[in-house]
Amino acid sequence: MSRPRFSKEYRTYGEWLKAKPRDTRYAKEIIRKHLLFPDKSRSQLVKLKISDYDLSKAGWESLTPLQKIERNKSLQILRAMRKGANLSQMTKKFDMKNKDAIKHLGQYLHKENGRWKATKSDSLQVEMGFYDRNEGHITIITTSSKDRFLLAEYRDAVEKSLKDGETERLAKYEDIKIVDADGKVHHFETDLDRLYEIMEAQEEPEFLEIYQN
Repeated sequence: MSRPRFSKEYRTYGEWLKAKPRDTRYAKEIIRKHLLFPDKSRSQLVKLKISDYDLSKAGWESLTPLQKIERNKSLQILRAMRKGANLSQMTKKFDMKNKDAIKHLGQYLHKENGRWKATKSDSLQVEMGFYDRNEGHITIITTSSKDRFLLAEYRDAVEKSLKDGETERLAKYEDIKIVDADGKVHHFETDLDRLYEIMEAQEEPEFLEIYQN
């Protein structure tokens, strides 16, 4: 089945793209939508809602259970791409389609010389495990790659300290705080005895999987 005419003036998307510089906000939006929906006409792309093609702006709580799984996979893909991995190779590894990963990563991916590249940072929300000084082991919704990286480092420090009893590596988190998606401030638990107590009280003493940037 042939694709519909792209617009009244241009038969194909390629003709539209090459006709003149496409550097306006409107044109860039059409280009991004076309990457995800190459079979749609310009008028169809214009009518697409942002939620139809970009979930990167969606908060964690607004995602469906399936979308949360896809968000977690997409974050692992994004992390790998920041280290030089190829998008298609990573989506294949995590059993995803390119368009689904792009839909979740949105503005944090861009094309450079025909290849998808990842931005250095992002503001994607994801639920992560955390040892809170006042609440014990809880989950919080982080809002940036910076916070994900911080929690990953903290997790590593906690796991090592619980094994060898050394407390020095936890000291750096004594005065650090993290703010979740709801604006609530959390303080890191750095007391090793308290961490042992929390671990013993847990039925399954494991962190939820944490994704670094």
